[in-house]
Amino acid sequence: MERCALSLIVPMYNEAPNLSELVRCTTEALEMTGASWQLILVDDGSTDGTEERAQAIIQQEPRIVLRRHPQRKGKTQAYRTGFWCAEGDYWFTLDADLQENPRALSAMWRLLQTEYDMVVAWRRVRRDPFGRRVASRVFNGVLRWGFGSPVHDLNCGFKGMRRAVGEALVPWLVRDFHRYLPLIAQRIGYRVGEIVVEHRPRLHGSSRYGLERYGRALRDLWALSRALRAGVPPPE
Repeated sequence: MERCALSLIVPMYNEAPNLSELVRCTTEALEMTGASWQLILVDDGSTDGTEERAQAIIQQEPRIVLRRHPQRKGKTQAYRTGFWCAEGDYWFTLDADLQENPRALSAMWRLLQTEYDMVVAWRRVRRDPFGRRVASRVFNGVLRWGFGSPVHDLNCGFKGMRRAVGEALVPWLVRDFHRYLPLIAQRIGYRVGEIVVEHRPRLHGSSRYGLERYGRALRDLWALSRALRAGVPPPE
């Protein structure tokens, strides 16, 4: 595929009921920019027919690319697969549940063209259960005050970045480091900003992330802090 302006990477796991709406909303948001685009769907070992539905959709739209992991590898590796496929000058990531309104992509792109190297969506008003909201606030508070996180909502899946930033982050896509990409980008010298986006209830299914993920995240943060001090990504 020839180089395009925008690449949007969407990791998926068992998103068959959500897929048609996902493609409709994301392609609509990309079209609103007026730029050339590429939508990369990364199926991370789904077992509910997500791949078959996606195959049917991409037959009708050549700008949609499907990549599949034979078995589940996790979101970080889905990002790595998507980054390797990205042809755009600007790269975006978005969660498949559509809780973050993809229409914010145009505003994020404008900020990337004028002010920042990476822009992170901020779910200032969360449509999640109380326990998740509290845990997220504590987690982000630790990162802001203890590690100098540049944004309020570090692990939001809706992000945009210049191509050079994405390429620099590929070696850091190990463990579960996807949630720390803005912190890593800042530490290696890039300008990171944020934009408030609409956060909506999930249309289909339920979240696959429980509070136990914050324990894993803290363990990863320890490994990340050591790697940042050393100035090199940790081994895979």
